[in-house]
Amino acid sequence: MKTVFVFLVWWSWAGAQPLSQPGTQIDSLQQLLATAPADSSRVLLLAQLAYEHTQIDPLTTISYGRQALQLAQQLGFRRGQCLALIRLGAGFREAGNYPAALQVGLQGLRLAEALHNAELTGRALNGLGYLNWEEGNSRPALSYFFQARDVAEKSRNVPLQTRVMGNIGNVYVQLNRLDSALLYSQRGYALDLRNHDLISEVGDAAMLGNIYAGLGNPALARRFYHRSIRRAQGPRFTFALCRAYIGQARLFEHQAGALADSALYFGKQALRTGQQGHYPKGMLDASQFLAAAYAARHDSAAAFRYLTLASTTRDSLFSQTKMAQVQALDVSERLRQQELADQRTQAAAERRQLWLLAALASTMPALLLLWRTNRHKQRANQLLNAQNAQIASQRDELGDALAQLKATQGQLVQSEKMAFLGELTAGIAHELQNPLAFVKNFAEVSTLLVDDIAGDGPRAAPEGTQELLLAGLKQNLQEISQHGQRASTIIAGMLSRSHHGSAACVPLDLNALVSEYLRLAYQGVRTKAPAFTATLTTRLTPALGLVPAVGPDLGRVLLNLFTNAFHAVQQRQKTTPGYVPEVSVSTRRLPTGQVEIRVRDNGTGIPQGVRSKIFQPFFTTKPPAEGTGLGLSLSHDIIVQGHHGTLKVDSTEGEFTEFTIHLPG
Repeated sequence: MKTVFVFLVWWSWAGAQPLSQPGTQIDSLQQLLATAPADSSRVLLLAQLAYEHTQIDPLTTISYGRQALQLAQQLGFRRGQCLALIRLGAGFREAGNYPAALQVGLQGLRLAEALHNAELTGRALNGLGYLNWEEGNSRPALSYFFQARDVAEKSRNVPLQTRVMGNIGNVYVQLNRLDSALLYSQRGYALDLRNHDLISEVGDAAMLGNIYAGLGNPALARRFYHRSIRRAQGPRFTFALCRAYIGQARLFEHQAGALADSALYFGKQALRTGQQGHYPKGMLDASQFLAAAYAARHDSAAAFRYLTLASTTRDSLFSQTKMAQVQALDVSERLRQQELADQRTQAAAERRQLWLLAALASTMPALLLLWRTNRHKQRANQLLNAQNAQIASQRDELGDALAQLKATQGQLVQSEKMAFLGELTAGIAHELQNPLAFVKNFAEVSTLLVDDIAGDGPRAAPEGTQELLLAGLKQNLQEISQHGQRASTIIAGMLSRSHHGSAACVPLDLNALVSEYLRLAYQGVRTKAPAFTATLTTRLTPALGLVPAVGPDLGRVLLNLFTNAFHAVQQRQKTTPGYVPEVSVSTRRLPTGQVEIRVRDNGTGIPQGVRSKIFQPFFTTKPPAEGTGLGLSLSHDIIVQGHHGTLKVDSTEGEFTEFTIHLPG
């Protein structure tokens, strides 16, 4: 009875939650949690805290969701497990970990259906629809949302109807069906206001701004953006603020004159909000907009900086490898559904067979019973064999599809890497403007000097100054040569980095490559953390000679190892007073003719229990939304398969980590 009472009180509180400020609710919930016993009431408090942080700090949502799930499992509280899974799915989704969000979301849906709980089933369907919408899968998203709407209408769940209506409008915006989007978004917004659902209200208001902007009504669009920002600023609803800020930025970008500069302000506001709220999708939209805006203003440095940020964020959200993982989970779910259908069919056939046997036993003599039983068994066996053959065929088809998906995963990873390099070089192309401008300017000045020397200009050169003019002309020609060489170097680098496909190994200066990527990794870390410094130690054998390798691929391996090393020393610096971070690299040629590269740091080290897993795809020890688990896996493939070398690791937890690369000489 106590559990039922707590659950009813919690539902009534959750239904009224938009009427109060989230900060006040979070404080109240945390006070209740401090004294709550380890029973079902604590599970519900943890789940509600996870919900309150979803649009503010998704990483905290994941933490509370995991605590709720663990306690519910210990108590055998299945309804609490289902609610915790739904909250975890929302947290992973907002943090940009789509595969994890899909996995726990499907588990929550299965458990809700097994419990025959319409409220939880509707929430699970709505969460899966929102996840597919964020991934750009419009049709599956609509399917989930319409199922959630049907569940909400049958169970008369008005709060769920409020959320689903606006979400359906979001999908129609994605499909560019603005008339349908306007219809559903207006219905959803009206329900938001009627039911005081602040989270849904600010999101639907921002989306209505997008719809009216697309329909050519900027004045009405701006009204909805302002309302969304004003209502979302207090509780800091990150997703709505990002959506409204970027909508405002796009409106100003399309206007000429001084107002167009306001686009940069709102774009930066959207980026800052996404970063503070750990919302990768908002960061991606904002950085893409800012890159395009600065490119239109011919600010290549700023455009390149935001393009790099967009590429990194998109890599964590929508990389082809990550999408392959999502597709693999979808195929696994289809296999599970097929197996459940097969089990139900077989169970029905067995029940029919038992019923026939019982009927024959009660109505027929013994001989007739035996004869007919044997005959029915034969028919049932034939039917089962046919069904088994059909099932086997379907399983083989799905298995082949899954095998093909895994086989192409390696190709997707390679394509992802090359696509990243291609986008990187697009920004470098802007750098060509500087050397070419210098060449043009010095050429024009040289022409004037030649005219003065020859006496053909507007004024003849005084006697005795021709030597000075010739010296100036020589200096200008040297400047033209230097800047021309710089342009050639940039173009050669672009061609090298944007090359797709398998490249042949060519002799290169390994020491120069190591030094370059150590510098790039260090600069990249200091860009994100300007206060961070580390001791860089290099022991590069001068007489190493040229080493055959694929420069861009080997550079990516080095960049990944250096970045991991700097991350490790940063983590140890946070917890160890007086600690001095150090990253070292050395090269040498072994007596066997092989070339050795060692990258060592005095960071946190790698635990013994996970050391054997670090080269596995998708395995990472970094916090959620920071790592994808592909860096070391890709590096291992590049060294072992691409260069026929070896990549090994040695580490002591709390002391050091050292990676050793051996390449054929």
